[in-house]
Formats: sequence, C-alpha cells, structure tokens
Amino acid sequence: ATNPAPDDVLDDGDADSNDGGSRRQGNEPFSVIDPTDPETVVAGWNDYCLTDLGAGWQGFAFSRDSGESWTDSIVPGYPQDTSAEGMQSPLFGDHTDAGDPIGAFDNDGNLFVGGIAFNRTGATNGDVYVATYGAEDQPNGYPVDYLRTRIVGRGTPSRNFQGIFQDKPMLEVDRTGGPDDGNVYVCWSRFTGFGQNSIFFSRSTDMGNTFSKPQRLTTPGLASVQGCDIAIEADGDVYVTFRTFGDQSARQGGLGYVRSTDGGISFGKADLIRNITEYFPADGGSRDCGDGAFHCPSDFVFHRVPLEPRVTADQSGELPGVYLTYNEIRPGSTQPSETSFRSAGAGLVGQSLVYVIRSLDDGQNWSQPKAVGAAAKGHQFFPDIDAFRGELAVVWQDNRVDPAYSVQRPIGNMYDAQGRAVSSGRNVVNSYFAHSTNGTTWSAKTKVSSQSHQSEYEMFGSRDIPFHGDYNWISLANTDPADPGSPLLAYMSWTDNRDVVPGVDPRETEAEDGFIDGFDVAQCRIDLAPPAPGDVTGGPLARRDAPFTGDNCGNQGGLDQNIYGSSLLLP
Repeated sequence: ATNPAPDDVLDDGDADSNDGGSRRQGNEPFSVIDPTDPETVVAGWNDYCLTDLGAGWQGFAFSRDSGESWTDSIVPGYPQDTSAEGMQSPLFGDHTDAGDPIGAFDNDGNLFVGGIAFNRTGATNGDVYVATYGAEDQPNGYPVDYLRTRIVGRGTPSRNFQGIFQDKPMLEVDRTGGPDDGNVYVCWSRFTGFGQNSIFFSRSTDMGNTFSKPQRLTTPGLASVQGCDIAIEADGDVYVTFRTFGDQSARQGGLGYVRSTDGGISFGKADLIRNITEYFPADGGSRDCGDGAFHCPSDFVFHRVPLEPRVTADQSGELPGVYLTYNEIRPGSTQPSETSFRSAGAGLVGQSLVYVIRSLDDGQNWSQPKAVGAAAKGHQFFPDIDAFRGELAVVWQDNRVDPAYSVQRPIGNMYDAQGRAVSSGRNVVNSYFAHSTNGTTWSAKTKVSSQSHQSEYEMFGSRDIPFHGDYNWISLANTDPADPGSPLLAYMSWTDNRDVVPGVDPRETEAEDGFIDGFDVAQCRIDLAPPAPGDVTGGPLARRDAPFTGDNCGNQGGLDQNIYGSSLLLP
C-alpha cells in the first residue's frame, strides 16, 4: 500500500481501494418472508462496505428462491447516494450511518424496513426511521418497489451521543385480517444521557406514509429500560416487551411488558413479568474487551452480549398466547469467578441458557421458564422467536462445541501453557434451531450452521475489539399461501465469522515480544519507527514504541464478517 491513511478517514482515496469493499463486516441481521410469495425472502443488516468509517449503512438483500441465492443492495439515503429517490430521503445529507435493521411484511406483500440513523462526524441526530416498499416486482428483479422513508422518532442534535438518542428499535405489522390489519407498529428506546431510558411507540395506519406522535410506554419508576420487541395476538392486541435494569452490582434485571387493546392507540400500565439473573460478560467497567484501549485486567477478549428479549404471538390464532424468549444464567450454575471477569454479577460467573415463557391470559400471568435447548456445556445467546399456524420456532447461537469451554471464561477463550489468555480456535460458535407446538415441550435442537466460527475476532475499534452484533432473526410462513395447511417455511439468519482471515497485529507482537493471542485478523501496517536492534519494549499491550500506520488492507479478509442464513421446512 502506498497510502497509510487510517481507516477512520471518510473516502480518503487509499491507493489500495480501501474505501469499502465486499469483504467488510456485516452483523445484526433481520430476515422476513413474503407471505404472498414464500420464495421471496428479504434481509437487512449493518453493512460496513461503503466507506472507511467505523460503522456503515443498512444493507438490503432479497432472495427469490427461499434463501438459496441473494442479490445485495442498501437502503436509499446513504451519504454517496446520487439517485433521485435516495436524495429525497430524510436520511440523506445529515446522517452518515444507519443500523439496527428491522423489517416486516404485511399481508399484501408490502415491506417495511427500519432502523436508526445518525451522524458520526457532526451533530448526532439519532433518529428512528421506517422505509416502505410496495408489493410490485421491478424490471431489475427486485421483488418490491421503494416508495419512501419517514422519520418516526427524532433525536436532538448533539455531540458524542449526549442529547436525546433513539436506539434499539423493533417493528411489526398486523397480519391478523382483523380491523387493524396492515397497521405498522414501531417501538424503540429513548436515551437521554442521564440513565432514565424509556420505551417509546408509534404506529402507522396508512402503509407507512404517516406515523403517530411517539408515546412513552414506560416511566422512570419502572427503572431504566431498553431492548423492546412487539407481538400481535390474533385478536389484534399489541404487546411491547422490554428488559429492565435493576441492581447493577448483582446484575438483577427483569423482563417487562405493556399491552394495547385498541390497535396501539393507547396502552395499559407497564408491568414487570419477572426478575432474572442476566448473563452479562464484563470485566471491570467494560462489557467488551480486547487490546489497546480496550484491554481488560483478565486479558480475555470478548464481544458484548446484551440482553435482547424477543416476543411473538401466532397471528393466525392457531397457537394461543404470547411467547417471550431470552437468555439468562442457568440456576445452579453460578460460582465465584477466578479472575476479574464476571458474567453473573459482581465476582460471579455462570452458564447462559435460552428460555421461553408464555402467557395465556393477556399477560396477567406468565409460565415458569422452559429451557429450549439445555446443554451441559456452552453459553447460549441472541435468541429470536416466531410463531405461525400453530408452530413456535426459536433460533440462537452457542459455543457448546468449544473444546475449551469453561463457565469461568468468555466464549472462545482459553489459557495457553504459560497461563496466558488466548483464542480457543475457530471451532467455537454455531447456530441452533428448535420448534414447539405448545411452548412447553421442544423438539431436539438442530444445528443450522454448516460451519463453526470464532466470534471474538478483533475487527472493530481499529482492529482492537470484537463485535458480533446484538441479535439474530427467524421468520415463519406458509409454503403455499393458498393452502393454510401447507408446510411452514422457517428462515433464520445470524452473524458469522467463518470467512474472517486471521492474522497478526504487529503493534501487539512488538509490545509483547512476539506473543500472539489468536484473536487478531489479517491486517497491513507500517511501523513508522522500528525499534533499534536489541531494544525490548516489554509490558502487556504497552505499545510504548513509535506508532504504526492504520490497516491498509481492509479488503483482504480480516474484516470478512458476514450474514449467513438457513431455511427449514416444518411439517
């Protein structure tokens, strides 16, 4: 490379074509099936391929063969968009990034996708948006026609995310065939910078053309909240669920909900479903750890695992009730931590399992948690759930195959012969699926990923820290829209690092006298002032020597985090 410009410079004209590329990161997928044509699957994700910025835009892709092949694109309004539609988008011009992708179809095949959009280089403007696509095949092969984008919840212009910032949205559409059929519902978390987060909600009754004034669903008295999701019962009742933050020292949080009986016009009082012991990997004050500025006392490397409870209901009415999935510490697995790392509260570690609870009486009472795929080994995380035509399906990821699994360590970590924290290899994390017809008994788990991967590669924060997104996705639909009794198609998607090319970070090998921990990715850097012969800098991750350039080969595989998916037929 002839231009050592760092990767945080927008469109810096790197001689090595480092301004985006197909081998950049992708994470946080959604994947939804067109109910009018189940061979059409649409997916979205955080796409980092556009620029050298540390984040990216919302990717958009479609498949016309039930997920066997894909055509990729992005949602209009991105900074480099020169199309008339894109330049008319309210996202264009003052938003540099868009993420947290969400999506849903209505019964007529109209598609609604959304997320958050903000500005990393100026005033933040953290907004929630929804884009509408009409149900019309296009000459270029697209199964839908982009119509418009609307801002649903506005943030306030501020620096460094200190003002009102809208985050973690979710979206659902009424497909019940009832009086509210076609309503589009959106929820999100509003962060004010003072810890008093609240869940907000808006609805559209005109196919995403206009949205109601956002209404607050939670109050500060319920504790800080975030991570909402939406379910719609067959009678049109709307449920919004979320997680609460309680005693942070003990990681005692909870699951909450609120219900509407009038199509989202008004909601009852938010209530707590149950308290849980959250699985929350952390070290010191950090929820993710790596190298350099992200180094933690335990020396472990791990991505964040936020609690994102997901909820569903069978809009056909064949499976009664509301079903919520989440992961928490398995009772009886908690033990004192042997290091500064913790996952079950202060000084404690424990095993994370995925559970499902249900309510058959409009949320008044909830069942005891039922483990979906209990296993003696592995931490389970990022579950999602969907229900349709009497079937319930869950997807999640876990590291039960990790040869070095220990409740004492984060996913993908082990010790070498010298007692140093290192990668446990590439055969670590897989994706799994299970289904049920009652929410209490579950099929044997099915591994849906064809290859394992290491989720802890350090490909973010200047190649110093891992990030695996915050969620996965699953959707169900009839294989024959004209036959309600036809088998169901399940399509699920997840973040996957199998294509990442591992490598060596020369900043670390110089600072640590050649030690390689196995979490680094392929990268190209120039030492601007190599040490004199015989000079040993010493010190873990000290980097006391002169600096290196940024990574000048970002498209050679070190950042090749991708979205993978799989389809299954249910009887």
